[in-house]
Amino acid sequence: MLEKTAGMMLQFQQNGAVVWRRRRPASGLGTTAEAVLTAFAESLRGELASGSVHLVVGEVRQFLRYLDSVGGTLGSVVLDEVRGFLVEVGPRHTSGMGNTVWALKRFFAFANQQGYSELDVEAMLARVGPRRARALPCFTPEETGRILAAIETGSPRGKRDYAMVRLALSTGMRCGDIVALRLNEIDWRRDEIHLVQHKTLAPLTLPLSAEAGNAIADWLLHGRPVCQAPEVFVRVYAPFVKLSGPTGALIMDRWLPTAGVSHQAHDGKTFHALRRTTGTRLVESGAQLELAAQVLGHRDPASSRRYIALADESLRQCCLPLDRFAPTREGLR
Repeated sequence: MLEKTAGMMLQFQQNGAVVWRRRRPASGLGTTAEAVLTAFAESLRGELASGSVHLVVGEVRQFLRYLDSVGGTLGSVVLDEVRGFLVEVGPRHTSGMGNTVWALKRFFAFANQQGYSELDVEAMLARVGPRRARALPCFTPEETGRILAAIETGSPRGKRDYAMVRLALSTGMRCGDIVALRLNEIDWRRDEIHLVQHKTLAPLTLPLSAEAGNAIADWLLHGRPVCQAPEVFVRVYAPFVKLSGPTGALIMDRWLPTAGVSHQAHDGKTFHALRRTTGTRLVESGAQLELAAQVLGHRDPASSRRYIALADESLRQCCLPLDRFAPTREGLR
């Protein structure tokens, strides 16, 4: 904290202003490794979505840190070092190693082409076990009602949080897109939102419900501080700039206890669960997967299939009766 304060004071002395931004920890990589990683990231832009680039680069950064910790270098890396990295990070990847292996294969293909390494990892990484997909929960209608009722709207922060939760529940927007939403992206005459998704870079048009629109209007008229920021949602304390950091997690930590909704680490009851709630309600209402994918901004309708697993009542209607299958063992009759 002292280092950050000193840096901001120095910036103000030199430039006469302070640019508010979240400071990220140092990468821990050497100059050469950082340069290679930067070049690799640039090679992915335009081919992958920005969110996928961030994920791949993060996985490779971990590998390069591990390589440095065991005294290895990219130019002389061997399969045992790659295998050792996978063994070390394996316990942290409870849902599977697919992303890690995919990132390493992309990175070594790049490194081989650019002459940074001659190691061929295809044989070792050719087969990967299928990713274990865990169906994370959504909020029940009763829980969403309690969450909305728990948010006090008498303060600017409460008005902002309420508007963000209302918007997430009515549109299924990702938290990052809500945080980045700009004032000029809301068409109040047509009750529509026009945005470009941060994850996929694809344009999306969504209807603005009366509940969400009224909540946003209340925040803009009676809660949002006067500032030049183009974003709809900003900090309620100076500097009045775009929200940063784990905004969704902070909102849920603030209001879930008040709502009486239990929450533990890795239980899926996060801000993103509001998006899953919207997807599940769409499926429960009888909407086709193509429509759900369109509303949620999924490029592939198959991405919306996970919400079928959360529609419990609809799944019960698909169960087949067992009365036609007579038991053959006496103990089962």
